[in-house]
Amino acid sequence: MAATGLRYAVHAYAWTSSWSNADLPIIDHVRELGLDAVEIPLMEPDKVDPAAIAARAQACGLEVLTSLALPEHADPSSEDKDVRRRGLELLTRCIDLTANMGASVFTGVVYSAIGRRIDRRVEEADYERAAEVLKAAARHAQGRSVTIGLEPINRYETFLVNTAAQARRLLELIDEPNVGIHLDAYHMNIEEEDFYETTLSVVPHLVHFHLSESHRGIPGRGTVDWDAIMRALADGGYAGFVGLESFVDIAEAMRAATYVWRQLAPDSDTLVSEGLAYLKGLEAKYAA
Repeated sequence: MAATGLRYAVHAYAWTSSWSNADLPIIDHVRELGLDAVEIPLMEPDKVDPAAIAARAQACGLEVLTSLALPEHADPSSEDKDVRRRGLELLTRCIDLTANMGASVFTGVVYSAIGRRIDRRVEEADYERAAEVLKAAARHAQGRSVTIGLEPINRYETFLVNTAAQARRLLELIDEPNVGIHLDAYHMNIEEEDFYETTLSVVPHLVHFHLSESHRGIPGRGTVDWDAIMRALADGGYAGFVGLESFVDIAEAMRAATYVWRQLAPDSDTLVSEGLAYLKGLEAKYAA
């Protein structure tokens, strides 16, 4: 089996619920914890200073990637063309922020508004509308050397892309070389039938992987089959970003959005350090 060469990131939500320049010290802290990259949320783009992030990350030798979950008023899958237009505008803005902070991966729920529910089955037209917007976004991203990742999430948070197979279908419709897939073990635990085969099937398109436990606590203490995931990444020769997510120290305002109401770990530092040690141990096991 080939070594995977994984690059470990952590989402800034581990320590902040709303990124601004006041959170720049998090970048240094992430490096101190032994990680390779930090994932910056772009939910509030007006507060994001890409030049400051780039300077801080470069100073400590940390890579950066970004993520977004689209709001209702900027939904690429909407039947309303004005809503789709706002979706493209927001995606374009976030792509530019990503490039301006020296990052090359922009990922997340970028195909539909997070939390949107419908009273019918998903239709091909839903995918086609999302694909049209994302194709335009991807072409803009090509000029900024940015890759876009589509993150399948569970059925309670989106109607459009719940599984890796659905993400691959949307990928085919977009048909641009700089669009890939971003898996998340927490969501896979709800929606997928098999961790190994699902992960292996996506490796050729994989740009990021959230290594989140079934209960969003410390990896290795829930029901996710981490051996299967790490074995698949090794067998597929994946050598890209993987990331820890922690919602332990989030603000009260984010609890409803993340469905976290209990203490999942003593603190985010503990979740990150213990989770990182566990996952790196498995990586070494399957890299041999």
